[in-house]
Amino acid sequence: MEPLTDQPAVVELEDKIAPPDRSAGLEQIFACLKSKDDTQRFVGLTLLMRYLEGIQGDYDLISKCWTAVPGLFLTRLLRAKVANDKDDIQGKEEAEIKFELGVTVLHTFVSMLPIQYLQDLLVAGQATDKSRRSWELRINALMLEKHTSSSTISTEIIQILLSLATTAAGSRLLYESTSKPDCWVSLLGQAPEQPIVLDLLSRTFIGASLSNFEDTDVAMQEISQRLDVLLCTLMKNTYQDGSSTKVLFDWFYKLLVALPLLTMSNVDSRSEMSGWLTPLIHIMQTQGTKHRNFDKGLQHSIVVLARLLLDQYPQFRPIFFDPSHKSGKLPYCYIFSTTLLIDIRATIPSLLEVIKTSSYADTSGRLAASYDLIFAHLDYILEAEDGNDDTATATLSFDLILKLRDDIAEAIRLTIECLCDRYKAMSEISKSSDLLIMSQDPLVISQIGALGFWLHEDDTSSADDALEVALRLCACKTDIAPLCMSVLEGMCKERKDLVQKARETVEDLSGVDGQTRAALEGAVESLADYYDIGQREAENDEDEDGDYDNGVYDYS
Repeated sequence: MEPLTDQPAVVELEDKIAPPDRSAGLEQIFACLKSKDDTQRFVGLTLLMRYLEGIQGDYDLISKCWTAVPGLFLTRLLRAKVANDKDDIQGKEEAEIKFELGVTVLHTFVSMLPIQYLQDLLVAGQATDKSRRSWELRINALMLEKHTSSSTISTEIIQILLSLATTAAGSRLLYESTSKPDCWVSLLGQAPEQPIVLDLLSRTFIGASLSNFEDTDVAMQEISQRLDVLLCTLMKNTYQDGSSTKVLFDWFYKLLVALPLLTMSNVDSRSEMSGWLTPLIHIMQTQGTKHRNFDKGLQHSIVVLARLLLDQYPQFRPIFFDPSHKSGKLPYCYIFSTTLLIDIRATIPSLLEVIKTSSYADTSGRLAASYDLIFAHLDYILEAEDGNDDTATATLSFDLILKLRDDIAEAIRLTIECLCDRYKAMSEISKSSDLLIMSQDPLVISQIGALGFWLHEDDTSSADDALEVALRLCACKTDIAPLCMSVLEGMCKERKDLVQKARETVEDLSGVDGQTRAALEGAVESLADYYDIGQREAENDEDEDGDYDNGVYDYS
């Protein structure tokens, strides 16, 4: 490309193309763009950018202007810095000027056109192998950019790529660029300061996953492998402050929810994915223990992501609960669990005050995930001690286990109070609907699950006060019913008096239809049979053949 240092010539051309008639001016701009002279093309593009500043909504005219842009010249502008082999200052400055004009031109068009127009232009621009290659070169040049003279240009580059990613054709082009991960290194390095880069990465892969492939299984495996490589690159960045890590955690959560099959279905061993998962978990642990009194927003992001990771990657529990990873003398996993317990004990006593507010959904989700994580940790400790799980190879010291047990016992006591208070606060008029809502609350489901787990593992705890609550929730016939039965089993083990109390409670329940009452009565009797501490009060439970009806309950 010819040097663009003849400023008098540039000014002269600009003066000539300044008629009062805009249409005549546009034709002269087009004439410049058709010129074989690079300087005239450069001026033509510069004037075209000024011309388009006054255009809004005339997409046909904007498309016409785009068609007039010399594609090869635009590609050369964008590749000016990549192709520049001059070490002198003047050469670098000229390459910078050319590159910045190319970015401005592309940014102007992609920001002015709606998605459908942009999609059509991209499809038309990839009609041939040559034109498709031009788009690939442009995208690679944008991604490889490391240092610009203007922060505005850096922002515009990301906005261009993000706009392309909103279209099917553009996201496919961006996905093709992932075959060369080096193209993404510079871009991903900006993620801590430019969180929008994360959106670009997720849109690229979500868009690719929605494309039509000849062999879907092979394509999904390829997408998964490419994403894993880029996630490893991303996790090489330094994330230290709470705001940038919160953005990272929220983004990972959305990505894993949006692409569960791509990022998880092909994982057969811990080593395959630990390249990005291990550093991510360590960041979560250090942030979760570094700021024990930080805002609930960051805590929410950490907890719900940790819950999702444990759900999707159960084989990676040793990473999260590894006691050798310490902060000072204490394992991160112990500090993390105790921090969650502090949050639970501090929040649930006043839960009724916020239960009908807009903030309750976030509170419920955070605490529900906290219960699940705490008892996943406890389950891991028990399996490590019993030697029933090969992945659970290390556990906490005995004194830390005792401290953790005491904290959990206190949280369980407050949990029982919380469930009972919520139940007692219901009015008789709306009790049925309130119970149904309660039975579907993620927090209540996790609380009931935790209570059932604890009662089966701890012989010293009593949850008699929650008997009626468990029975009433069990009667709701929702997914919480099996968890309620686990609670009832934990309550009634070798407790004939409590079995009898459960019988009486079922008899006294109001607002329960006959079928549900019969099912609950069968459930209570099945508990008595299970623990061999009681028999049905009448012999008429035997059928005509003398076979015993074991009272198995069915909530289907």
